[in-house]
Amino acid sequence: MFGVALTEYIRVVQAHPDRLWSPIDLRVYYWGGTTARHSHRVYDLDFRLGSLGLPFTYTPFALAVFTVLSYVDELTLQWLIACGSIAALVASAWVAWGLAGYRRSVGRLGAALTVAGLALWTEPMMQNLAFGQVNVFLMLLVLLDFAQPDRWWSKGVGIGLAAGFKLVPAIFIVYLLVTRRFRAAAVATGTLAATVLGGFVLLPAEAHRYWLDGLFADSSRVGGVNYVGNQSLQGMLARTLGLDAAGVKPYWLLAAVLAAAIAIPLSVRAHRRGEELLGVAATALLGLLASPISWSHHWIWIAVFLSVAGHLLHSRRAPWWAWLPAVGLYLPWLAWPSVAYGDRKPAGPGTRLPNGLIWTVPYDNNAENTWTGLQLLVGNLYPLLGVLLLAGLGLFLWRTRSSRTPGHPSPRLTGTARDAHDLVP
Repeated sequence: MFGVALTEYIRVVQAHPDRLWSPIDLRVYYWGGTTARHSHRVYDLDFRLGSLGLPFTYTPFALAVFTVLSYVDELTLQWLIACGSIAALVASAWVAWGLAGYRRSVGRLGAALTVAGLALWTEPMMQNLAFGQVNVFLMLLVLLDFAQPDRWWSKGVGIGLAAGFKLVPAIFIVYLLVTRRFRAAAVATGTLAATVLGGFVLLPAEAHRYWLDGLFADSSRVGGVNYVGNQSLQGMLARTLGLDAAGVKPYWLLAAVLAAAIAIPLSVRAHRRGEELLGVAATALLGLLASPISWSHHWIWIAVFLSVAGHLLHSRRAPWWAWLPAVGLYLPWLAWPSVAYGDRKPAGPGTRLPNGLIWTVPYDNNAENTWTGLQLLVGNLYPLLGVLLLAGLGLFLWRTRSSRTPGHPSPRLTGTARDAHDLVP
């Protein structure tokens, strides 16, 4: 299945490279890295794309990484990021099945490739590849960290590095704390602190602007909160209530607290039952929902959610009809062949391309604030699905008993058992 999905993806991209592989975000990263080699004003400048100005919004640590990568020519870097993203997607699915307790086997490889093939044709993954984003790499770092036994000194490094690159993965430090893995939480926090200090050493002026002048908390640099691409609770509330960033903040904070009050106990319960993958998934959902900005490509965690669904249905030998709800939840994430609203022209219908459903509603110029009825449902699809997934996970954890204890594997694709340390990929 993965081979078919990848072949078809390459065919479609080759037919429309200007729309499906024009990595504007990677160009901003590359520009930021190149600029940092010659200037100390990256955060004061914009990458110009016609009349559009795009600022560099990542951490100084990320800027230092892109400064190194800027020594590679831009086209080569584009290919490396694209091929690496697809490889990281497969690796993430493989590690996710390992977190669910499945041994290294042909069956696990087949399951990982199936999940990767399904995830490749979702809107979040398509957006990652089209923009040259790095979210799939950060997801893999987090998953690899949780695949390590708790006794390993290095557990927490991957989470710290991911959080040092983008702040949202720091939510997994909270997960480590509430599950009483204090050493790993300390390692993750120390690693994050090291990335901050490293930024001050390598790029002191930029680090001062980012951390001390408060740029890290300025969400306006990232984009408008009500833009359809922002699929967070804050984005959904801003569009639904017709509010700006300041007006929606109290409602968003309340919604974020409520999401945390639900997701954190669920993640703790999952961990205590020995279901690490479910705990990680609940924490990822919390991060996506509660973050002020969760662009649609941040929802690449759909690969983990697919693995969770496959694990729960397979391990309990669910009948074929029990898979239908999982299929129904998967379909809204697909990059359906359609004409995005922004591509529609009075003279014709426009070109049908793999687009997510969220792009079929009016957007830009605050058109999101005029949505009604079905438009509100489609335009807020990911946070609504995220809440539904969190509710479903909670229902499952509270209504079922676990046959596992922490550190002990669940039934696996080959039906055999092994020691917990073999969960490491």
